[in-house]
Amino acid sequence: MTRLRTFALLVVGAHWVVAIWHLFLAADVLPAPDNRVSSIAVVLLTLWHWSALILLWKLSGRLIGWVSLIFFSAALSADLYEHFLHASLNNAFMVAAGDWAAWFNGSVYILLALEILGLSVGALLLGGTIQTRSTLQRVDGKPGGATRLLSHA
Repeated sequence: MTRLRTFALLVVGAHWVVAIWHLFLAADVLPAPDNRVSSIAVVLLTLWHWSALILLWKLSGRLIGWVSLIFFSAALSADLYEHFLHASLNNAFMVAAGDWAAWFNGSVYILLALEILGLSVGALLLGGTIQTRSTLQRVDGKPGGATRLLSHA
């Protein structure tokens, strides 16, 4: 459990760094008057990430998985809407060509990968380990074709 917790903390920390970097890249990609970084956005992103980090550090058991799932579900929803579904200037498919467009698109895909990784870690923290399906096997020598449950795990 501690390895998964540490990995979840690292994923949230990496997501925070890339998200702040992404804000500055968005300021370079977008035309005026949207071409500056809002200090409120930086503060809110920092508070959101640091509160998740504190909860992941302090909570125990399955609550860690729930925190990770809720945090990364919210981040993934915002990311998918803002950069793939919404027709705007910071859509990954509509970014104006320029010096920073490739870096901006790269940060979008890095955030997307970190969010999927965070959701996977959250599912594992909830105890959703992958197990093979149990099968019934015929027991020889028992009358009436008795069976017993065998687990492949």
